[in-house]
Amino acid sequence: MRVLRAFGRFWYDFLIGERPELFVGPLVTLALVWLLVRAGWPDALAGLVLVGGVMVVAGIALARSLRPRR
Repeated sequence: MRVLRAFGRFWYDFLIGERPELFVGPLVTLALVWLLVRAGWPDALAGLVLVGGVMVVAGIALARSLRPRR
């Protein structure tokens, strides 16, 4: 059980780490793009939504990291 818990902690730290928005944001963006494609949006437009969504998430993470600490 200890090995399993250590394995889970490793993957949590590897995937999420200090910036959970960099893990959750692209997953949410991918889900949104999947829904748009299933709704009949053109693939190129859905691709632009994907790129824009990932850029927004990266911008939010960058802004949070540059914010002065209290």
